[in-house]
Amino acid sequence: MKKFYTLLKYEIYKLMVSPATYVVASIFTLSIGGIFTFLLHDYIKFAQDVPLVQMFCRCFWLPTCMVVPLLSMRSFSEEYKCGTFQNLFSSPVTYTEVVLAKFFATYGMFIFLWLCSLSMFLAVESRSESIVRELAFASPFNAGGGLLFIAITGLLFIAIGIFASSLTENQIVSCMVTFFILLTLFIGGQFLADRSQITNLSLYGTYQESLNIFSQLDNFCNGVFDTRIVVFYLSTCILTLCFSTVVVQKKLN
Repeated sequence: MKKFYTLLKYEIYKLMVSPATYVVASIFTLSIGGIFTFLLHDYIKFAQDVPLVQMFCRCFWLPTCMVVPLLSMRSFSEEYKCGTFQNLFSSPVTYTEVVLAKFFATYGMFIFLWLCSLSMFLAVESRSESIVRELAFASPFNAGGGLLFIAITGLLFIAIGIFASSLTENQIVSCMVTFFILLTLFIGGQFLADRSQITNLSLYGTYQESLNIFSQLDNFCNGVFDTRIVVFYLSTCILTLCFSTVVVQKKLN
């Protein structure tokens, strides 16, 4: 466990001193700032059926598809390209510890960026009239449930990015693979949900609950916490990290 913490601190340090991390943070801030500004203006002009925070969380797929590939693409690809893995494994560490250290460092940065986005809602809450605050937030479940869902799904998304980075030494390839996988998850689940409503096929109806990310998000924002969703994302995250460990081990042996 001590070796893992040492690796984790090292990976966090690499993220904090890397200029690329701050570029990613700037992209994330600009994207969510633009989304929030657009939604806020639209929310003020027109009556909405859902709180502002829930509308904002529904757009989480856009900054996620941009930021996760950029954060994770350097995890293993850079190590492959620079040949620094040999130095890393000269110490008594396991492949699993290395993969987990890179995963938790990247995931921690992902969560940190989303927590920073709360400042926009705190500004609205402190400077708006009471009626606007009530309509914007409605219930603590809206903000808490939405952020909790983003944190849970982020486990799988970051694991996918780590896996893509373990496959190649080209960071651009890793970034594009992660981007298209995430985009497929978002669009594919919504497509299956729409398809099931049109065709009423039992096959689509069976899996749409597990694949329709936006429907799951609405449930969490409304205070409906389904433990099956947590188990699904956690188990697929672990499975993806296992694949990453196997790939890294094969590449270095």
